Amino acid sequence: MNTGNHWNDLAAQQLVRFEALFELLGVLQADDDLQRIANEVAQRWKYFANVANWRLQLPNGIRGYLLIDGVRGTGRVTEVSQLPAWEAHHCDTKRPCRTPPDALGALPAPPEHLAGKGINEIAVIPFSRGDQCRAILSVAARHVPLTELDNRFIRTFGSYLADRISDIVLRREATATLLDKATRDALTRLPNRATVLERLSSQLALARRSGDALAVIIADIDHFKHINDTYGHQAGDHALQAVAQRLQGSTREGDSVGRYGGEEFLFVLFPCTRAQAALAAERMRLAVAEQPVCVTDTAAPVPVTISLGIASTSGHEDERLELLLGRADAALYRAKAEGRNRASAAD
Repeated sequence: MNTGNHWNDLAAQQLVRFEALFELLGVLQADDDLQRIANEVAQRWKYFANVANWRLQLPNGIRGYLLIDGVRGTGRVTEVSQLPAWEAHHCDTKRPCRTPPDALGALPAPPEHLAGKGINEIAVIPFSRGDQCRAILSVAARHVPLTELDNRFIRTFGSYLADRISDIVLRREATATLLDKATRDALTRLPNRATVLERLSSQLALARRSGDALAVIIADIDHFKHINDTYGHQAGDHALQAVAQRLQGSTREGDSVGRYGGEEFLFVLFPCTRAQAALAAERMRLAVAEQPVCVTDTAAPVPVTISLGIASTSGHEDERLELLLGRADAALYRAKAEGRNRASAAD
């Protein structure tokens, strides 16, 4: 009779564990936020296994690695470029292990929260696919060692958690790649024409509401066709990349620059007065002209300059975007006609 009661109690305890596990799986399946996932796991893992604190390490795409920790019911998500010694060792060996904190021997020191006061045992489970270590799970049991049932729950849930987070990371990478292709110029890595025009449209609307002035600057590389004809189109690409980098470096925080088309670049400066726009244009001109550009590996550096056209909403507060750009474009042509390597302002 006592034996029957014992088995009934074990079955009831196991059922409670399964219910807690399934409830957590449902919560995680409906959420893509890594911090919220980390918090939920940190708060609920103890209900189906003797896990006090834990860490899950897994790749984070091209950015390095994710370290997801659960410490005293709180989750923490950290991005690192290199693996800590503890995870690096277990990634190399790819072997599970269980050990008391005071019997680590030659192993690297574990994360502090896995070997603190009251921790009875540390278990490490590598999750591999072929020869590739896809994740390392380290858990700390408090007061008593892990049971065989604990281990089964930990391995099952750990594998699910690693797959779930890896899936979220992969989908975020894919989304970021698509967004990058849709919004950035492939050659210069600046925002493309559609993106910088969208930025101008939103800033122009803000300028109308606030009453602050907005300025645009269109910059064009002087004699760009000569660079292509003399040194080749690859050299022209190098010149575009160098100019783009210098122009981006000359913008202030909050301003935007994008590739407007061909060898032209568009700046959106807000808030910005006419006088400030003129100073900004001169700063951009000097950033390009002060140092020649290496367009090939063999030829001497080539002097490269830009001409710039400036237009401001000062006195044109209700002007449409197309007319504002038209005035900047007309000012650019005037700078070209007056000798190039200079800035000209509309009006």
